[in-house]
Amino acid sequence: MNKYNFKMSSFIKKIVIISIFFFISFKAYAACKFELELGDKVSKIEKKYGPPFPLEFVGDDQLGLIAADADEVCPNHSLKDVALEYRFLNDELAAVNLISLEPDSDTKKSKKTTIMNYVKRNYGNFDTGQNPESYIGYKVFERTRQFVVYQRMDDGSGLIQEEMYISNNKYDQLLAEFFNKLEEDMAESESQN
Repeated sequence: MNKYNFKMSSFIKKIVIISIFFFISFKAYAACKFELELGDKVSKIEKKYGPPFPLEFVGDDQLGLIAADADEVCPNHSLKDVALEYRFLNDELAAVNLISLEPDSDTKKSKKTTIMNYVKRNYGNFDTGQNPESYIGYKVFERTRQFVVYQRMDDGSGLIQEEMYISNNKYDQLLAEFFNKLEEDMAESESQN
């Protein structure tokens, strides 16, 4: 009977060790929380970064931006040379953008796939062809409470722009309405001149 208990406890120890290893591995690859969730008030991070920079105004509505270093906000996610933008609509977080910073030499196309690798690790793999460094396109990942849009595009001057956008249906719709009103106001202003 002692022999059986020893074997069973050895078996249980192995399961516990495997479970701990799995939990640690899973936790290491969980997507960054970006310090805020969509809908959070700017006051949650205003002390750390200062007030949002006002980008646009439409009537009483205001779009503001707080920029941060993505590698500092998400230190375990390999986001070196990536900017993080918090976009606030009326002081509520409406979207998070990751933007790959350009290479030092603007005569050289960026071969960086930093954000692509982050997206693949955290939201799912997608077809980038045989050479991911030459991938041009976008991919949308829909989740229960948010969606993620990854894009890698040529900016027209030969440089590659790599970005990721996170929002949800509610705030994406509010941002779309905000920009539609902004365009209407600009068109009206131009027609009066």
